[in-house]
Amino acid sequence: MANFKNLFGEEQEYQCLSCDIANHKIIPPGGYIYEDDFINVSADPEIPIEGFVVLGVNKHVKSLCDFTDEERNRIMEVLNKTIQVIKREGISKEVFLIQEETSQHFHIWIVPTHEWMNNVGKDVRNLQKIIDYSKDRVTEKSLKEIVTTIEKIKKGFLEVQEK
Repeated sequence: MANFKNLFGEEQEYQCLSCDIANHKIIPPGGYIYEDDFINVSADPEIPIEGFVVLGVNKHVKSLCDFTDEERNRIMEVLNKTIQVIKREGISKEVFLIQEETSQHFHIWIVPTHEWMNNVGKDVRNLQKIIDYSKDRVTEKSLKEIVTTIEKIKKGFLEVQEK
């Protein structure tokens, strides 16, 4: 068992954060943008960056190499739609994509870039500084904007899904 503080400062316990999100034991801020029996997309529950979402899979797999071709194609399809929506809705013109195999559960961080990131260096090499900067400056207003942005992404995702 481990603990973390969510965006709203609430202490939460989890076994595997990705599994607990996939199984609805932990509900991410703004709820789920997209989910099916294989994939879920939601806001990161800990990092207060507007439009920062996580694509996770609903099973314990560490590496992209461990998926079937069909599963990898599905991941790329949902990833592409998510990025399209972030850009189309004007949340960001570009994103960082982060996937690392040291986690016990495959997920991809989709981190939109914002102008304020220039204050610490808008570069993937500065991602920890960006995260710390966002946590140091979180306000009630910025939390509302994060949830509003998730709603915007949800709506946009549905529109892309229908095409």
